[in-house]
Amino acid sequence: MRVLFVCPFVPWPLVNGGKIRTYNLIRAVAAHAEVHVRVLHEPDEAADTRDALAPICASLEFFDRTLPSAAKRLFAPKLERWFHSTHLVERVQRDLDGGHFGLVHLDELLLARVVAPGHPVPIVQHHHKLDTVLYSTLSAGEGPKRFFDLWKLTRLERESTRRYRNHLLCSHGDAEILRTKYGALDVGVVPSGFDPELFRPSQPPIARDPDRLIYLGSMDYGPNIDGVEWFVREVLPLVRRERPRTALDIVGGSPTPRVTALANDHVRIVGRVPEVVKWLEQAATMIVPLRIGGGTRLKIVEALALATPVVSTTVGAEGLGLVGDEHLRLADNAESFARTLVYQLAHPDDAAAMAARGRDYVHGRYRWDALAEELADYWERVAFSGKLSPSR
Repeated sequence: MRVLFVCPFVPWPLVNGGKIRTYNLIRAVAAHAEVHVRVLHEPDEAADTRDALAPICASLEFFDRTLPSAAKRLFAPKLERWFHSTHLVERVQRDLDGGHFGLVHLDELLLARVVAPGHPVPIVQHHHKLDTVLYSTLSAGEGPKRFFDLWKLTRLERESTRRYRNHLLCSHGDAEILRTKYGALDVGVVPSGFDPELFRPSQPPIARDPDRLIYLGSMDYGPNIDGVEWFVREVLPLVRRERPRTALDIVGGSPTPRVTALANDHVRIVGRVPEVVKWLEQAATMIVPLRIGGGTRLKIVEALALATPVVSTTVGAEGLGLVGDEHLRLADNAESFARTLVYQLAHPDDAAAMAARGRDYVHGRYRWDALAEELADYWERVAFSGKLSPSR
C-alpha cells in the first residue's frame, strides 16, 4: 500500500515525544507499506535531517511555511496558522490528483484542512494528543484571547470529525473522549513505544545512585512544566525530610525560565542530553508527577525498558495498561507521592523486582516494530473500508 504521510514538523532529531513517535512509526512501518513523506521545514533544522529521514521513506519532500490569508489569520487557531504552508497544500493536492496513493495520514489535527473537502481517498487523522483537552487545561483563566483561540481549535476538531471518519490516537482514554464528543468514529489506538536496540542495558551494569531521582521530558511542554514545578515545590521537600540526601535531575531539552528557576543545591537542570539511557540507569527512580493527561507516555515505557523503577501519578501512567504495585507505584497527591517515594528509595530490592516486571511487560507490548504492525493493520482496514464507502 502507498501511503501519503503529511507531517507539520520535522521528525528529527529525536528530542521530544512527538518526533520520536513519528520517526519510529515511519521507520518501522516501512516494512509493511510504502510511505511517502511531506513535511514542513523548521527554523532550526538540523544539518543531517535529510540524510536521517530519506532512508526510511519511499520519498521525502520539504516545504516552507507561508503567511496564511487574512481570513485564515482571523478564523484559524494559532497552531494551524503557525504551520500553514500553501506549498504543502498544493503539493498534497497534486499527489492526490495523480491517484497513486491508497491512503493519507495527517500527522496532527492542525493539518485537518490540508486535504480539500470531499476527496475520495481514505484519510486517517492522527492525534498525538487531544489538543483541545490540553489547551483548555493550560488556558484556564488566561483571558478572552486564549478562550477565543480554544474556540477556534474546537471548531477545527469538530470539522475534522465531520470530514474524516478515521482517527488514530495514542491511548484508549483519548479515544474514548473523542468518541464521547463526536459519536460513531472509526477510532484506532497505537500507543508509543521504544527501540530495544537503543534501550539496552549497559555492560557492565551501571550502579544506581540510591538518592538520585530523574525527571525526563521536553521542558518547554506545559504538562511537564506543571508536573515538575509541583514536584519540586510540594513533594520533594517532604521526601527530603525523611531522606535529606535525595536529589533530582531534570533531563530534557528547552527548559523554560519557570523550569530553570527550580534549580538549587539538590535540583539540577541538565537540559538536553545526547542519549538518556545512562541517565535512566544511574537513577534510583524516575518520577512522573504529571497532573495533565493525554498524548504519549514515552518516558515510562523507556524507563521500564531499562528496568528503572517508576513512581507516577495515575494520570501520568494512564493508557499503558500498567498495574500499580505490580509494574510501578502510583500516587496522586503530594503527601502520598512523597510517602510512596520514600518507601521505594528505602527498599531498592523491592523496587528493582517491580521494575523488572515492568520491563517484561513493555518488552512484550511496546516495541516499535510490533506497534508498526498495528498501525499497518489499521491503515489496511481503513483503505479497504474506503473502497466500500467514501470518506465523509
